Amino acid sequence: MGEPVPLRCAIYCRISQDRESEERGVTRQEEDCRELAAKLGFEVVRVYVDNDLSASTRAKKRRPGFEDMMAAAEGGHADVIVSYSNSRLTRRPLELERLITLHQNTGVFLRTLVSGDDNLSTAEGRMTARIKASIDAAEAERTGERVERAARQRREEGRLHGGARTFGYVHGSPLGYCQEIDPVAAKAIREGMERLFVTGRVSEVRKLWQRMGVRTPLGKEWQNDGNVARTLRNPRIAGLVAHDGEVVGEGKWPAIITRAEHEAILEALGTRGAKGKGGPTRARKYLLPGFVYCMCGAPMSAQVYDPPGDTKYSRYNRYVCISQRGGCGQCSRQRPWLEDAVREWVTGAIEGKLSGPAEQADDPNPAIEARIRELETEYTRVQNGHQKGIYNDDQAMDRLIPLREQIQQLRAQQGELAKEAAMISVDKDEELEDWLDDAPESLHRRREILGRYVKRIIVKPVGKRASNGWDGPPPDSVVIVPRG
Repeated sequence: MGEPVPLRCAIYCRISQDRESEERGVTRQEEDCRELAAKLGFEVVRVYVDNDLSASTRAKKRRPGFEDMMAAAEGGHADVIVSYSNSRLTRRPLELERLITLHQNTGVFLRTLVSGDDNLSTAEGRMTARIKASIDAAEAERTGERVERAARQRREEGRLHGGARTFGYVHGSPLGYCQEIDPVAAKAIREGMERLFVTGRVSEVRKLWQRMGVRTPLGKEWQNDGNVARTLRNPRIAGLVAHDGEVVGEGKWPAIITRAEHEAILEALGTRGAKGKGGPTRARKYLLPGFVYCMCGAPMSAQVYDPPGDTKYSRYNRYVCISQRGGCGQCSRQRPWLEDAVREWVTGAIEGKLSGPAEQADDPNPAIEARIRELETEYTRVQNGHQKGIYNDDQAMDRLIPLREQIQQLRAQQGELAKEAAMISVDKDEELEDWLDDAPESLHRRREILGRYVKRIIVKPVGKRASNGWDGPPPDSVVIVPRG
């Protein structure tokens, strides 16, 4: 008779948190599991690893190593799964049920180094495994609750409450985490911020950082525009405490940029680099966004940057048409001038001095619809090119995703233009008092009043000479379309 064939063994290693990304924990687990497999006479066919991933019921991230291991076992490529402990394999009762079903369908069984071996072929063994899984799940949930409460306390005290390394600070400083500014990285942040304000392109910031030779917090070259955008919009570099995308207080660590600069960065970035679909909701800071449009049909954005003290950096305080958001990029207007013009017009409308706009504006909807058709034609062309092999998957997605986003933005813009505000009876004296109140906390009320009288504000390009003259742009370069 020949030698017995050894059982094929799949090793699974996992650790919940690896801030250094050095994989030391999973490496130790693999060494111990290999030693156990050799002792039991198993043949290790593959090692599956999920580093820096939780297996608790509170975790939201998918564990690709675990899923690959299950697929291999279900496909008959392993006879036994070895892990350091039951809790390394899973802390979820539902996943244990998958493992029980796997054993019943294929005969694959489990071995651990420190949790004992539960016989999944007997009712007693399955009961014991389920009890252990319930205990592991409860412990993970209790730990999560304690961590969450401690993080909330740190936020309330203005202290840091976890997260990845922050670009701009010296890692491993004896002063503590985020307590010592890295002068090279801080210079890159400030110059990158200026480049963003000038160009409106995150890619230009990435190229700048590549030329400067600065590296990511993990020592890698900046290759992804999304990572650059997330770094620039990080509230920590402004010394701010944030939770779930919202600033909740001032932090007790040195800031690299001011809060005003942070808000200007958010305005310039829009949703780029924001967490979740469409980015976090932020309160309005300026009066006219959503009402003011360029003659090309694109919405204009507030671009405000006012660095404190004497500085070489330029100051911006304007509404601009941004080409990266589907506009012509050829029109801008100083924010104080435009808001004063609108304030005067609405004041007259409240007092009953105006019967209508001085000039009727052309409806921008035809221009918007024409632009949508152009984008849809380009979208179809790229799709056809992908089907014919002209573009590979990555090239096609790089072209299709921005096109789809532009189309969605224009459709949403059309919806906004179609809205009509319902006019209700109000106290004119009280309304006028509210309208002339410039306090920041009254902004929401002033925008409500603006929406009662103004459908949209259309700005015409006038050229730099007219825009920068002593008397300001011509009054007829702005057309205010009243509500019907």
